[in-house]
Amino acid sequence: MRSTEAKDLYAGAVVLTGTHLETVASLRRHGSSVIALFEPAAAHRPGRRAVVEPDHDFVLAQLHSVAWVIHSRHRSARSTQDRARVSVPYAVRRHWAFDQEWSVVDRLVEEHTVTSFRPIGLDELPGRGDPTPPPPNPDSSRFYRLRRQGPTVLPTGDAVRAELARLTELHRREHGRTDWEVGQRLPAEGDIYDCRRCTRSPHDLMPMEVVVERTYQDVSLDDLPSDWEYELCPAGAYERHLQMGTVTAGRPPRASVGAGAIVGFATSGSHTTARAIRMDAPAKVR
Repeated sequence: MRSTEAKDLYAGAVVLTGTHLETVASLRRHGSSVIALFEPAAAHRPGRRAVVEPDHDFVLAQLHSVAWVIHSRHRSARSTQDRARVSVPYAVRRHWAFDQEWSVVDRLVEEHTVTSFRPIGLDELPGRGDPTPPPPNPDSSRFYRLRRQGPTVLPTGDAVRAELARLTELHRREHGRTDWEVGQRLPAEGDIYDCRRCTRSPHDLMPMEVVVERTYQDVSLDDLPSDWEYELCPAGAYERHLQMGTVTAGRPPRASVGAGAIVGFATSGSHTTARAIRMDAPAKVR
């Protein structure tokens, strides 16, 4: 995941606000403020409108990127010998494979990558011993991570539970007070979610499902971006995806937070935010 300031936000971006995914529908900038209009969460509800400072951070929950893969070989070879993945347009144009007489470029492929982050509840993880569900297509991958803590790749639900257990034990063992009379650290008390050494916000230990989808298109040097020579920023990559037709503008999948997840809610009559672990209870029969 990547944070971006409001002044660098773009229409079409998918952002994570607490436990919710929202798509930016439009932006307007007036001096020292940025007005962002989000897609309505439901057809009968109007879109949410937020006025923020230009340096306000939004967490991008869908990252777009673009790269090019050069398939080349020696002119006497019959099959591809070298594959170079380059994300900077001018470096593609200047790559040695296009300049050397002894080399032949078989294919120039544009690679579009969309990495999506979705908050999920602990009950939505694969069960103990169960594999991770397959990704949407063969060129995709699916894994898990915690929002701000631990390894960036947790391949299974068991790996997520093990990482949470490791962090809990670390909190209990190392984050307690020190008894200076005996020179011994005491076991930490309280919830790991309340420990500022373990987390910076109630959502830091939220499990996230990460899906990486890749799409490939054959292109030529003339198809490379003509108005930008450097690596495309997320906004530029998103526009490139739209231009090449590998994505269409639309609403992201709805964030789903189940039992066991930490959720935040505004407390009545104050500007503070409380948090709780969501518990799903069976419906009562009347």
